[in-house]
Amino acid sequence: MTPGARARRKLRSRKCPMEEILNKANELGLMIRGTDLYRRYEELSVKLDADEASKKLLQEYARVSEELYVKESSGAPIEAEEKKGFQELTEKVSQSQLIKEYIATQSYFLNLMMQIQKVISEPVGEPIEQSRIIKPNTGGKIITDF
Repeated sequence: MTPGARARRKLRSRKCPMEEILNKANELGLMIRGTDLYRRYEELSVKLDADEASKKLLQEYARVSEELYVKESSGAPIEAEEKKGFQELTEKVSQSQLIKEYIATQSYFLNLMMQIQKVISEPVGEPIEQSRIIKPNTGGKIITDF
């Protein structure tokens, strides 16, 4: 066997770093799905989707909230009737146990996702091995020919 053939065989026998990364990402996804928080969020999502009145109320709340946020951000005045309407909508939302629990659970879940993203973006420690996704000494050229 030629040295080149041995090198190619050795490369094929090693796992591709991209594959390893994707396997770890899959493992992370399965770990997240295994949490009580994820299961509760999914359960509440199904319940909310099945409750047409609550679903519409939450959609209306989100729509009005976004409209008011855009107005406020752009410096446009928010009329007294808009404030009053939003306050009434907020009261309706706060009377729904399903919506309150959904919003709280969603908030905890999104917080978890943000923490995970932060850990991925700012890991502690040294890289496990040199990345082969970007070729060294090529000005950051991304490898496309794995």
